[in-house]
Amino acid sequence: LLLHTLMKELWSELKGSEGIRGDCGPAVERAAAAAVREAKVEEPFAGLERKRLAKLAREWLEVERGREPFEVVATEEKRKLSVAGLELNGRIDRMDRLGTGGHALIDYTTGKPTPNQSLGERPDDPQLPLYALNAREEIAAVAFAKLKTGEMRYMGFSDRKDLIPDLKQAKDWEALLTGWKREIESLGEGFALGDARVNPKKMLATCRYCDLQTLCRVYEKVNALEEGEDGAENE
Repeated sequence: LLLHTLMKELWSELKGSEGIRGDCGPAVERAAAAAVREAKVEEPFAGLERKRLAKLAREWLEVERGREPFEVVATEEKRKLSVAGLELNGRIDRMDRLGTGGHALIDYTTGKPTPNQSLGERPDDPQLPLYALNAREEIAAVAFAKLKTGEMRYMGFSDRKDLIPDLKQAKDWEALLTGWKREIESLGEGFALGDARVNPKKMLATCRYCDLQTLCRVYEKVNALEEGEDGAENE
C-alpha cells in the first residue's frame, strides 16, 4: 500500500518525463508524506517511513531519467477484464504513453520477478499479459518496475529495441501476444469448467511446498519417481 500510494502521488504531480527534469525534491517529500498519511502510520514510525520512501523515490527517478520521453496517463486505475467468458476486476499500477508511439503497462514490485514467469504453458505470473490483452490502448511494452534499493530497474518485454531501459525486445511481438491469449484463455476455460485436477506444474519442486501432502498421493508418487531416477543414475 505504501509503495503504490507513493508512486501514485508522485506521478500525479510530475506527470511524466517533462516533470522530472528539474528539482523533484518537494514533490518527492509530498508523495512520501501522503503515502504515510493514507496508511495511517503513527509517529515516531511515520517519520522513519517518510525518509525511507523519499529515498526510494529519489533513487527510482534516476532510472526514469534514463528513458525516452513518456507521459503517465493512468495510475492505480480499475479496469474490467474479460477472459474465456469470465468478467474480472483488475487494477493497473501504471500506464505510460510513449513518445515514440504506443503505451507501456507497468507493475510495481519489490520482489524478484523475471520476464520468463509470464511465458510458456500455465504462466506463473499472467497479470501483465492479461492487462495487455484487455487494454483498449495499443500496448508496446509490459514491464515490472523493481522498486528495491540498490536494485532499481525495469524488467519485461517490448515490441522494439531500446523502448525502455533493460526491457527485452520480443522476437515477434504479435506472436508473444497470441501466445499469451492462448494460455490465458486456456486457464480461464479450465477455471470456468471447474477443472480442479491436481497437476503440479513443477512436479516435486511444487509438491515439496504444498500443505496438503497428507491428503494427496501426488507428492508420494512424484517423490518415488524422483528417487527412482536418482538411483538409476547412481548405478
